[in-house]
Amino acid sequence: MTETLPRISEETRHRPMLEQPNHTDHAERQARFCALVEPHIEAVGRFVHALTRNREEARDITGDVLLIAFERLDDLKSEQASASWLFSIARNTFYQRKRRSKFWGFFDEKAAHENPTEAPQPDVSADVALLHKALSRLPEAQREAVTLFEIAGLSLEEILAVQGGTLSGVKSRVTRGREALKKMMTDKV
Repeated sequence: MTETLPRISEETRHRPMLEQPNHTDHAERQARFCALVEPHIEAVGRFVHALTRNREEARDITGDVLLIAFERLDDLKSEQASASWLFSIARNTFYQRKRRSKFWGFFDEKAAHENPTEAPQPDVSADVALLHKALSRLPEAQREAVTLFEIAGLSLEEILAVQGGTLSGVKSRVTRGREALKKMMTDKV
């Protein structure tokens, strides 16, 4: 397997040796990044999985989120905002992929079903499938708010930072989304 080397920008290539990045600075940057991201990465993964409803695609997007976050670490204004910053990156990455997906090939569902998986029990799978179906029928803003609150475990203030708007708007989207889900789920039972 051939290993590809990272590209060196023209700016870096022509920089005098004294200005080259220090390895201890890089290690400190990595440690800072890990400290900021690690507490939130599972919730980000759950959020992305809820959006995609595809485990492998969610893993890909979560990996992209980590890469983008590391590259843009200096853009983070406040360490207290790291959760909303990560969820914003995740949301934007998901929608960017969704826009670009119309140019991708088709998914072969038959081939996917032939591969063994570590699937949960059938009754749990059925409940989750009903929940995802009901979530998909919610308006986009409500679906996102409910997913961020219930699945990713974000606070209302953190959802506000991701979605924008007002706190009362976030509260109403979560409440209306929950009520609509409850109605859809009880109508199916």
